Amino acid sequence: MDILFEISALSVLPFWGLAIFAPHRALTKRVMSSPWIVMPPIVCYLLLAVPHLPEMVDAMIGPSLDTIAPLFGSRWGTNMLWAQVGAWDLLAGRWMYLDSQKREISAWIVSPILFVTIFFGPIGFALYALVRVGLHFRGAPALEEPA
Repeated sequence: MDILFEISALSVLPFWGLAIFAPHRALTKRVMSSPWIVMPPIVCYLLLAVPHLPEMVDAMIGPSLDTIAPLFGSRWGTNMLWAQVGAWDLLAGRWMYLDSQKREISAWIVSPILFVTIFFGPIGFALYALVRVGLHFRGAPALEEPA
């Protein structure tokens, strides 16, 4: 089980490295355009979740701190949550990367935000949203969704 923690954590690092340190390379653009980059942590999540589905279903039927805390307090639950967070953060980072490429936002602005997103996903996402709002107020069409 501990190996799944390592795999889920390490499997996302190459994608973050490309987006942060080589954002304009053709390889980065090709790799980051694929939604499949989140599959390694998702596979880890599934391997951890499937054996514990009855416990998870019981907790999710009537979710409360009292029913969910024991799941995430276990080694398998914490490991599963780590894989889930890694997948969601990478998915958010992928969207920010693609959006910033489309909008031609400087890597000098986006790369530090992506770095924050690795460790504090929602904070990084909020920072990127603020950049988009700032672009909107400067006259750029920053608030609509990318095509």
